[in-house]
Amino acid sequence: MDKVNVELRGEFDNSYEISVDYSVMDELVADLKARKYGHTPVVICDENTRELFGHTLVEKLALEDVDPLMLTVPAGENSKSLDVFGSLLEAMLEAGITRQDVVVALGGGVVGDLSGYVAGSYMRGINFVQVPTTLLSQVDSSVGGKVAVNIKHWKNYCGMFYQPKRVYTNISALESLPEREILSGLGEVVKTAFIADRDLVDYLSANAEKVRSLDSEVMAKVVARCCEIKADVVIRDEKEGGVRRILNYGHTVGHAIETFAGYEISHGECVAWGMRIVARACHKGGMLSAEDLKLHEELMDKLGLATGKLDIEPAKIMQLMQKDKKVKQGAVVIVGLDRLGNAVVCEDFSLELIEAELEKMA
Repeated sequence: MDKVNVELRGEFDNSYEISVDYSVMDELVADLKARKYGHTPVVICDENTRELFGHTLVEKLALEDVDPLMLTVPAGENSKSLDVFGSLLEAMLEAGITRQDVVVALGGGVVGDLSGYVAGSYMRGINFVQVPTTLLSQVDSSVGGKVAVNIKHWKNYCGMFYQPKRVYTNISALESLPEREILSGLGEVVKTAFIADRDLVDYLSANAEKVRSLDSEVMAKVVARCCEIKADVVIRDEKEGGVRRILNYGHTVGHAIETFAGYEISHGECVAWGMRIVARACHKGGMLSAEDLKLHEELMDKLGLATGKLDIEPAKIMQLMQKDKKVKQGAVVIVGLDRLGNAVVCEDFSLELIEAELEKMA
């Protein structure tokens, strides 16, 4: 088992541990039995994770004389809404959940974001733990404490920074995912490599087939390394005031594509498209060498990320980028690359270069 420590010792000690293993459910059950993070577990899942993992978790807890409350939301991005958020709070109140209990987020990024926001809001905050079941949530959304819901299809506009008490990353859960979900997660995996670890870029390229086939040993190493990188960034900048912004490589363009598509294209896929576009724009602008751009493109091709054409209207994508949460004093902030493994936050990036690349992909 790999352990990644997220050491957040500021005004409050928000530190926690990430466990990465082929199966972590026994460890989770043992910790919940010991009331390590709270008395009654509130297991929040969606319709899919309830059938795949939720019932089994509840049965295992029952054998240990732990009686959880299981709450289920519809699968999909639409559950990240104020209406669903409110319904969960009301269900917890009706069940008599107190500040001494604990929320267990069992699912992908939607469940994790929603559950964390519920935990951070209920009675001004109760403990929660993350049990990410998708590759995207394992390498990204379960780490760092960003929790939120959407407002009128604007992604994550209502939320907070609220750290989990523990993350249990179950590599075997990846076997339950359809290929599109795997590709979505791989978008965030390669993003992490591109912004911070050239060695990981090379490892992913050399092991691309094993990555796509979800080889357990390779995936455990990849997920743990991605968590280490994100943890290091979060430790240095918990609330995105500086260096944490590099985690948004591909996201400004990607979020705009995601919104334009009405969330019919997954988050990770949109981030992958965003990276393709920004990397090419960086090269055109003299930031990224031709050799590094070639390696960037080759790795994405090997993993089947952002290939073909996009059904988009470039002018509308550019308009949507102006409403990005990271706009600073009217300027769109773009995270680019000056070399593989090193990201740069640009507050004066040429948007004409991005629009030109969007035109080529449409």
